[in-house]
Formats: sequence, C-alpha cells, structure tokens
Amino acid sequence: MQRYLILAALLAVSSLSFAQKGEKAINPTQMVRDILALEADSMQGRLPCSLGEKRTVSYLTSRMQQLGLKPAFGSSFTQPVPLATIQSKLPKHVSISTPKGEIPLYAGDDFTLWSPTTQPHVQINGSPIVFVGFGVTAPENEWDDFAGIDVRGKTIIVLVNDPGFYNNDTSLFKGKAMTYYGRWRYKFEEAERRGAKACLIIHDEAGAGYPWSVVNTHTNGKEFYIDDASLANPSCVATGWITKNAAQKMLSASGYRLNELMDAAAKRGFKAVDLASTFSVDIENVLSKGVSHNVGGYIRGTKFPNEVVVYTGHWDHLGFGKPVAGDSICHGASDNASAIAWMFAIAEAFRNAPAPERSILFLSPTGEEAGLLGSSYYVQHPTFEMRNTVALFNTDVFVFLGRFKDITVTGPGHSELDRMLEIEAASQGRYLAADPTPENGMFYRSDQQPFLKAGVPALFAKGYVEAVELGKEKTAIANADYWKSIYHKPTDRFKIGLHKIDGVYEDAVLFYRLGSKLANSRVFPKWSKSSEFYVER
Repeated sequence: MQRYLILAALLAVSSLSFAQKGEKAINPTQMVRDILALEADSMQGRLPCSLGEKRTVSYLTSRMQQLGLKPAFGSSFTQPVPLATIQSKLPKHVSISTPKGEIPLYAGDDFTLWSPTTQPHVQINGSPIVFVGFGVTAPENEWDDFAGIDVRGKTIIVLVNDPGFYNNDTSLFKGKAMTYYGRWRYKFEEAERRGAKACLIIHDEAGAGYPWSVVNTHTNGKEFYIDDASLANPSCVATGWITKNAAQKMLSASGYRLNELMDAAAKRGFKAVDLASTFSVDIENVLSKGVSHNVGGYIRGTKFPNEVVVYTGHWDHLGFGKPVAGDSICHGASDNASAIAWMFAIAEAFRNAPAPERSILFLSPTGEEAGLLGSSYYVQHPTFEMRNTVALFNTDVFVFLGRFKDITVTGPGHSELDRMLEIEAASQGRYLAADPTPENGMFYRSDQQPFLKAGVPALFAKGYVEAVELGKEKTAIANADYWKSIYHKPTDRFKIGLHKIDGVYEDAVLFYRLGSKLANSRVFPKWSKSSEFYVER
C-alpha cells in the first residue's frame, strides 16, 4: 500500500495544466476521419506488402507529419521490416503409423500444418510421436513437461492452454487465466528449443478461445515471417494443429484415452508418453519475399530524452476475405483503425501541451495479424533501448458502443501499471474491470507481447464490459455479436449514425493523462513477481 501511495504522489507531480491543455486538443471528429480513411475501400484491407500497405503507410506518415512528430527511424517515419511469405502445400492426407495399423488424417478436416522454413521441400519420415502434456517448461511454477525425455527429431503432441484451465486448480499457473505458456506460439517456440521435428497442438475450442475454422485458415495458406537466418534451418520444420477427434483416434490406436491423458497432464509429476507411433509428411514450400513497414514518430523529452513512454496500435489487417453481401474487403474499422485514431488523438494532446520530460513514441507496427511481426522486429531493432522504455500502452479492437463505466484490463496483475490506471480511471468516475475471458489469452495476442518478453511493463486496456447506455448484460450481448459476426470479416466498418466514438475518445483522454504523468515523473513501473515476464527494474 505504501508503494502505491508513493506512486500516486509522484505521478501527481504533473500539474493539472499539462493534462488540461492537451485534452482540449483531442478532437472526436478527427478520430472518426482517421477511422474512415483507414477502413476505406481504397485501403484494400491493409494487407502487408500490398498496394493497401503503400496507401496506408502514406496516410500514417502524412498524419504524423501533420501532428509535428519527429521521424522515429533516423530521418524516416518508416522502419523496413523484411518479410518472407511461405505457402506450405500439404498432401491431401498423411498417415500415422500406430500399433494397430495406419490411420489416415486429412488436411483441413483432421489437421493443419505449416512449415516455418525457407527450405523448398520438407520431408518427415517415421518421426516417433510423443505426448508431452502442455509442452511447458516453467521453473518458477516447478513445472517441466520435458523432464526425463529427449524429443530431438520427434513429433510432439501437446495440449493448448495451461494445466490450471482444465482442472480449475488455481494453484497451477493462474488457474483459468491463460499465461504465455498456454499460447500456441510458446508451444512452437519450446518445440524448437527442444529440437523436436514437428509439433501438433490438440485443438480445443474452449482452451484455444476460437473454433477449428480459425486455425484451419492456415491449411495451404500463406504465412508471414520475419525474414532472418532462423528460417533457413530450424529443427521444428512442421507446426500446426490436430482436431480432438483425430487425436483420440491416434491415441486409441496406441492404447490411450485422450481424456485420461488430459487429466494426467494437468497434475504435477506428469511424465511424457511415448505413443509407439510415427508421423510422416511431405510438404512443398513456395517462398516469396517482401518488405513491410512499421510507422513511428516521437516527441523528444526535455530532460530525459533517452527514456520513453510508448503508445502502439497496429495498422495492418487481412486484405480480402470471404464476401459478405458482395463485399470482400476486410476493412478493419474496429481492428485496428480505431486504435490508430486513439493513438493519433493522444499524440495531438501531447503536441498541444508543454513538452514532456521523457520522450513519447507513437508506433504503428505491421504484421500484428500475422503473428506480432512488426512489434517483434521493433523490439529487436529499437529506436529507444528496452531498458529505457518506461512503459507501453497498446490497444486493439475497440467496440463502438459509446462511453463505458469500466476500463477493462486484458491480462491484469503483471505490473504496477494496473494500479496507476485504476487511480487515473477514478478521475473519470470509472472502475477497473478484470478480463471477462482470461482463458482466451487475449493479452498475448496483440503488440504488447514482444515488449513484455523484452522486460517492458505494458497495459492493454479499454472500455469493454459495461457501456453506459447498455448496461452489463446488453454490452455482453453486443460484444458476443461483434466476435461472431464482425471480427475479421468485411462487416467490420464504422457506421456514422449507428456507431459511437465517445468511448474511444474517453479512453484517449484517460491514457493521455496516464502517459503524461509517467512522462513527467521518475517512476519506472515495477513488475509483479507473479508475472511470467518478471524482471527487476
């Protein structure tokens, strides 16, 4: 408690005049203009390495110039991000050799795979299959699914999410709430570190947070990667998912039941299981290369210019998709034109207030939809050193439901930023709400994640669970409709007269206030020791 009182006092050092001068410059009409410009047909869904990117980057650069920001990358507002696009062409089916004979698995129906390598042909012949529970090594949780087994050259089968999700044991990791260990990305990273040949995650809609149709879009699809040396010769040359039904067939042929293995894997002391089966597949990779761009501008701090507070909102979206009412452009008004409008509004506020003591960076990364590629590249090639990056404020996917009584923290409990936000939200008469679906792991699905891994405390928060005009119940219904009918579809558009910008506006004011106070203080927010990203600061 004493630490929080000190924080509140330090943050209060920023005079009210700083906030007042800046807030008056935030213009809701301009926020709508930004959203409409970025969701327009001419932007073609803002796919990286496309004409849509060229037009989007031109717009973002022009707006940063209008805002009077300094170029974040030397003399340029853009940071080239080298990308490799790999289309992994799968056979119609593969065979699993089991003690009870061959089991055919059909691409798209039973499994999906992609190959994260620039090698034109990938062949796996008779790779032994091992079930390794959740595929997690977490010393701070006294957990190691790889204890006592060498999986080099093998195909590992893993469960999605964390142990606590399946048995409601709050003493395991964070119980129902997903940690980074539960994300598919971590599973593949650990498979590579362990030298596995292939990694298949057993799909579970509740555990993953999305249906099979989402992961099935990878089947014979194109995947973006940062183009670097790691793609040339990885250990794990095939990554993907397998349905629960297909996994059950394979396990039954090896003498096991999926439910029993899931129960065992969610308990301490679990040991990996050799399934006495093998996996074989031939994959043809079609490679192309291109360059996408992060876009960034900054305000130079007056006293501590090498220290920085960062605001992020990714610019990219999906390009074209399945037509809805004759429209195939994935416009991405909510995801994520709204966040860029939010970020530019905050930049306008800072430009119209006395210059901050610390620098402020406004970064719009590319490739978020492809796996956080732009933000990952920035963290590897930063303008400001990570150790001098005070905090990151990211947002993604606003719902246009008007003002909110809450500010919902997606992924709470990682740092002191939660408490700082709670203090500031109270000045707007708002309360801090916890993520309503922490098991979905949304905290690890946007651009704060590379910064977290690099040791930078971050917030991903927005009004979400209680719209002022709707109340909690109707807000929940509206949110559910968004995720079902609008998210990642051509229907994600801003409709004047129906949608409301005042909730995005109010969040811009809130995060401007918080960022202004941090930028005019000597506070470096501390990590919570319970966070998997914990480091001393």
